[in-house]
Amino acid sequence: MRPQAQELKNTLRKFNLLGYADESIKYEDNGKGGKILTRNEGNWKYEDEFYGGEPYSGNETLWFDGKDVFRCVYWGKVAEGINFSDIYAFLRKALKEGPTGNCIHRGPEKFEENNLKYTNECQGDIEEFIQTEGIFLNNEEVYKAYFIGGRVNVQK
Repeated sequence: MRPQAQELKNTLRKFNLLGYADESIKYEDNGKGGKILTRNEGNWKYEDEFYGGEPYSGNETLWFDGKDVFRCVYWGKVAEGINFSDIYAFLRKALKEGPTGNCIHRGPEKFEENNLKYTNECQGDIEEFIQTEGIFLNNEEVYKAYFIGGRVNVQK
């Protein structure tokens, strides 16, 4: 039995809040030069594995009853000369707001605080999507990330 789309989306959101959006979460060394975060809840298992500092790349996977059911790959960076710690602190605030409108996961379509603005443009749904995040400082883009993903193992 495969999870329904809304259950999949809700579970992804829950694990996203327990992952990068929470600044107290510590990723572990994966033994391959990257970092990994693994979470389990009931029949679900979540993994977020990434490499790099600036730029960075990674992937998220969700399993249900031991079968991989969702996968997302991503790549992003902060512009040269910008304090990436400040940008990532703001990104975490935006991610805590959760997706709105057409967005699949991560943050809302738009979030603003002082001179910073987060944007999240999404095409598709939990089955198959492409997403672009941006952060603007005084209307100048200083962060960009790309996500592509969706359900996996629908047919064998």
